[in-house]
Amino acid sequence: MKMPRLVVLAFIAAWFTRLPAVAADNAVLYWNEQALNATRLARNPPPIASAFYATFHAAIFDTVNGLTHTHHGWLVNEAAPAGANLDAAITSAAFTLLNAQWGQAANPRNFQVAYDQTLAAIADGQSKTDGLAWGKHVAGLVLAERAKSGFDKPIPGQYTSTEPGKWRETPPGFRPPVLPHWGKVTPFVMTSPSQFRAPPPPALDSQQQADELMQINKIGVRDGAERTETQTLTTAFWADDLGTATPPGHWNVIAQDLARRNKLSTLETARLFALLNMATADAAIACWDIKYFYSTWRPETGIRELTPQLNQHMTPNPNFIPLMMTPAFPSYVSGHSTFSAAGSRVLERYFGTDDIEFTTTSEGLPGAVRSFKKLSECRNEIGLSRLYGGIHVKADDVQGQATGRKVGDWVVEHALQPAKP
Repeated sequence: MKMPRLVVLAFIAAWFTRLPAVAADNAVLYWNEQALNATRLARNPPPIASAFYATFHAAIFDTVNGLTHTHHGWLVNEAAPAGANLDAAITSAAFTLLNAQWGQAANPRNFQVAYDQTLAAIADGQSKTDGLAWGKHVAGLVLAERAKSGFDKPIPGQYTSTEPGKWRETPPGFRPPVLPHWGKVTPFVMTSPSQFRAPPPPALDSQQQADELMQINKIGVRDGAERTETQTLTTAFWADDLGTATPPGHWNVIAQDLARRNKLSTLETARLFALLNMATADAAIACWDIKYFYSTWRPETGIRELTPQLNQHMTPNPNFIPLMMTPAFPSYVSGHSTFSAAGSRVLERYFGTDDIEFTTTSEGLPGAVRSFKKLSECRNEIGLSRLYGGIHVKADDVQGQATGRKVGDWVVEHALQPAKP
């Protein structure tokens, strides 16, 4: 597949030096930027980030919808006080969510400054007072509902194994499994975490298993790999590691640009971001259900340990080291592929086409710019970046994308539907 050209512009600064949101931004876009920055500061892992984003935007949508009455809310369907100020309501909901979810880990002084500056631009009066009360009320209800989801309740258990084909900690840190309970968290829209569980990964003794591992031994090895410079840079471009907006946050950044370009109203923006983030949050739950259900070893483990005695088609490489540091959770399926398929599918369904040209930057490779002609082109490159990084095989990407697309479709078709006249 032809790779999009990577353009590096030295004058483009990293995310933390970007200009503030433009004055024409509506309140949803402004507060989404605060949530992205909070995630960067808090260094949330992707599943937690996705849940926080979804809770944040579900509350904002229900806050807006209480004033417009155009759709079914995610949770709250009562009407806001007549005449309540919309921007004050969004500000109050966002401020409540930022403090409750990100809190001290993200420097709450930043939230207070944004809150004070926003409210200073809104005229005092009953409309402002009612808006503030309404936003806080909705945020409290949404937070109470998600508190029952089990996101903060780890489940004890044995998650590592020395059995061939099963996941175990990888060097150099041999870190313990990350969020093994996440596949049990209550979804936002899906009926259950296992609703879109992928079929089993390739059998340990299969030709596919050997072929896919040996492919990574060629293109995903740290040194001497059979990959181009562009492919190597693509790995860093889409790393979206701790300290960034994370994979679901990267799709928020892309969606912000599309919302501005299409001049979406406040309501339209609120609905888009609620759908997008509930989809990526449910994608995380679905993905982690699959990961810990099958508990598949990472490519570096398989490449080193899958001997011809276990798979006659395999030629192992005991010295394999991947380009990227291997994450501390099972391989099948790819999280970034699942997130990206869900997020891009929501954008495709919302705007009615896959043929959307857009450009995006990277927090892992500051100064680099990627341009795409299709949403699917972008998500396919993201999946390949994990292969070039040596941390996933092809089946992880293919089945992760299949799961993510199903989640995205489900959310668009079952959440925040128009209210009957």
